[in-house]
Parts: sequence; C-alpha cells; structure tokens
Amino acid sequence: WLIPSMLAAGFYFTMYCVEIPTMIGENLLLFGCMVGVGELIGSILLGRLITIFGYVLVTILAGCLAIISLLLTYMTIPGTGGNTDPPTIALTIAVAIAYGVSDAGNNTALSTIIGRLFSERSEVIFCVMSCVMNLAAMTWYFVYTVVAWETIIVVTAVAVLMSMIGIFIVVRPK
Repeated sequence: WLIPSMLAAGFYFTMYCVEIPTMIGENLLLFGCMVGVGELIGSILLGRLITIFGYVLVTILAGCLAIISLLLTYMTIPGTGGNTDPPTIALTIAVAIAYGVSDAGNNTALSTIIGRLFSERSEVIFCVMSCVMNLAAMTWYFVYTVVAWETIIVVTAVAVLMSMIGIFIVVRPK
C-alpha cells in the first residue's frame, strides 16, 4: 500500500522539475530556491507534527497542500481558464513553497513509516522506494513529451489521493 506514495513522490518531483519551469520562464532560479525553502520548512514542521499528531494528519495536510498547489499551477498556466498572463512573482513563490512543503510531508511520512514497519530490513525497502520513485519520474519525463500536461496534473492529483489512502491503510489501528 505504500507504492502509491512512492509513485506520487516521483510524479510530483517531475511536475516541479519539468513542467513548472516551462511555465514560469525567467523566474526559474527563484522557483527552485523556493521549492528548497518549502522542503526545509516541510521537513522540520511536518516532521514535528508527525510526533505530535501522527501520520494521518500529516498525510492529510501534505496531500491537501499538494492538490492546492496543482490547482494553482493549472490556474496560472497561460491559455487555460481564461488566463493569458504569466504568473506573478508572488504566485510563483507561493506555488514553489507549497510544492516543497507537500513533497517533504509525503517523503517524511513515507520514510518514517518505512523505518518503523521494516526496521530490520529498512535499507532494502529504501532502495525499493528510491527505485519506484525514479521509475515514476522517468515515466513522467517520457509522458511529458507525448501527453498534454493538464492530463499530467490530473494523474498526479490522483496519485496524491491514492498515496493518502495507502498511508491511511498502512497506519490504521489493527
């Protein structure tokens, strides 16, 4: 049940490495830096929240933030939803930080769950996780050249939802 989380992380990473830079143009360096800031904020903040509230709340927060950032990305694309202007710097920063925080939340929850469930063989599972995430990213790089990227946003959103459901199933009380 953790495979959807690994796939979502790979898809999501590809979204902000491939698609977003084409959308924001000259703000690419700023976007990359703000994703990093979001990753730092998400790792620290959501890692703390896991110890206080558990995986379920962090998964909900990260998943909702991922869906919101995907919607913001879609709404800011020139040529969709009546939008003809490129995104503003403030919106670029907000979307980048949201991408970073939600990705860090998903990865932090996934890593801690794997560490606890597979404590004796965690290195093997982390290798599998890395392979699945990289295969998902590689697949998305290929799909990006063939499919409309609005479709990629929808599939990524579905992967995020499946990720949340998978984590709920894994951490639910028995």
